[in-house]
Amino acid sequence: MCRSESDWLIGINATRALTGYNSRKGGFFLTPCGRVQTPTLSLLVKRERERRAFVPQPYANVLASFTHDGTSYEGKWLDTKFKKDAARPHLKADRIWQQQEADAIIEKCKGQPAQVSDTNKKSSQKCPPLYDLTSLQREANSRFGFSAKNTLALAQALYEKHKVLTYPRTDSRYLPEDYIKPVYNTLQSQTGWQYGKFAEEAVNKKYVKPNKLIFNNRKVSDHHAIIPTNKLPSGLSGPELKIYQMVVQRFIAVFFPPAEYHNTKRLSVVKDETFLTEGKILLKAGWKAVYDGPGGGSKEQALEPVPAGVQVTCAKLKRHDTETRPAPRFTEATLLSAMENSGKLVEDEELADAMKERGLGTPATRAAIMEKLLKEKYMVREGKELAPTGKAFELLALLEAMKIEVLASPEMTGEWEYKLNLILSGKFTRKKFMEEIRQLTRHIIEQVKQFEDSDHQEEAAFSPVSGVRFFSAPTAYVSEDGDISIRKVLGGRVMEDEEIVRLIGGETIGPYSNFLSKRGKPFTASVKLAKNKIEFIFADSTDDLDVEAIKKTGHLGYSPIDGTPVFDTPASYMSGSALDGDSKKGLKIGKIILSKQLEPKHITQLLTEGKTELIKGFISKKKRPFDAWLLLDKKGKITFEFPPRKSRK
Repeated sequence: MCRSESDWLIGINATRALTGYNSRKGGFFLTPCGRVQTPTLSLLVKRERERRAFVPQPYANVLASFTHDGTSYEGKWLDTKFKKDAARPHLKADRIWQQQEADAIIEKCKGQPAQVSDTNKKSSQKCPPLYDLTSLQREANSRFGFSAKNTLALAQALYEKHKVLTYPRTDSRYLPEDYIKPVYNTLQSQTGWQYGKFAEEAVNKKYVKPNKLIFNNRKVSDHHAIIPTNKLPSGLSGPELKIYQMVVQRFIAVFFPPAEYHNTKRLSVVKDETFLTEGKILLKAGWKAVYDGPGGGSKEQALEPVPAGVQVTCAKLKRHDTETRPAPRFTEATLLSAMENSGKLVEDEELADAMKERGLGTPATRAAIMEKLLKEKYMVREGKELAPTGKAFELLALLEAMKIEVLASPEMTGEWEYKLNLILSGKFTRKKFMEEIRQLTRHIIEQVKQFEDSDHQEEAAFSPVSGVRFFSAPTAYVSEDGDISIRKVLGGRVMEDEEIVRLIGGETIGPYSNFLSKRGKPFTASVKLAKNKIEFIFADSTDDLDVEAIKKTGHLGYSPIDGTPVFDTPASYMSGSALDGDSKKGLKIGKIILSKQLEPKHITQLLTEGKTELIKGFISKKKRPFDAWLLLDKKGKITFEFPPRKSRK
């Protein structure tokens, strides 16, 4: 009761206050926030800020091929003196930061003999625990691309409609200690389904035994882990079947013995330079047989031993150039993990401990939280990735400026969980807890009411521009005289400082394909500052163009439709007839096609040859990169021609 009441009290009041502030100059700008959704959003925004600030650093790996007795193996150079540095996590033992150093190693080792030593050891791997809702959602997203919302709906249907799964909205991955007999009964019923031979093996070989990693009363809350019931399924949809198979496989596999491996670590030393080779083979499939069959699906290759006395030669070496990469964006799977383990982000040990069992949200609410952030246009799906929108950046910047970033911090959730636990143990009272919540609510409202942009401005990093000083407010850049105000987020897109400077300097910038409408739909446009106001210029619009000035510039070729010259305009390439308003015969080609910006040379190729060179880096609607030639027919229609597919070996 305390948790839901405090959620409601802070959420509704903070949302009203921030909506009122953002709507103070007219219009209605709904600004939802809450105890769980806003800290969740801050995870995405902080990650995206890190990605934007990230500067890639080039490095090289040196790969070597060793030969002996007509056989060969590969090795990677590594620094045997390397030590991890917490302050510089990008440093790795196999990374060489100077190309000349990598080249020197190659020159030094090529064709030279190697001294080889092998270390062998066995290892084992236990089956992951049974599913709770969050782990089921996470894995279904990774394996099948199912959203957390869809996975919950599928599991709920398997529970309510088909009666083949136990209650899915659970946060436990364990079973009660008196469940050994029910487990045997369920395994017995599973002998009549797809994984029957494995269920039968578990029963016949008596794999089900008391085990605190599976049966543990202390780890079971209101509901135990998700497992199949004794009823076998019929009439399941394709997605329902996938979820049911996941649960059944895990339920059977968890009782099987660990998988056992033989690991080989080989060091090949050439002229004091060390190369590492690792081999791994599966000895006993154990639980992996339930997933991959008797062989365990192992794709690992055995590392053949080098006979004593045989000379090993470092035959070939190559340098592989690459660069460091930023942390990846969250997917639904990784965001669920971050929400579940958000206590790790809290420095106070007592508060972090209070969040261990809960995290941000509950298994039953996390899917709804993500869907709400999508619905409110705080984030968008880009393939499997979740990307925060400009609206999210604005909200976080505003909370920081208003000094109410507690709304976006897991610390608040940690403190609430800590005090709610104290209430359960009789060391704190509901009355005192709710009074603190009311005080926090009043503080948030007062901070919003008293906030003024002008009190929180500092000179922008790019100031001055053309002799005019500019200041950075939480959500905009403002000139010293107040005549120019440019929002940091335009059309849902976070603008870079360099782009702002170009706008102030009178340039038309773009086109950019990652603007978002108020409905969350992406659109492409160029941007300019006209009469101190921001204007969007669309590919098919001529209203804001100086047509006569454009026609005086050099043309790129002639339209195949009517032979009029084709010009470069801010947002598109347009024929003279299109500039004159001829919608039937006018040729218009957008400057961006599937996230790839077309250069003037590509348009010249289309107009003269009907086909471009091979253009790399188009992005499909499913967010997959591809390469293609563009073709232009006599009616002005653009089509793709794809390179031949590589044969699968």
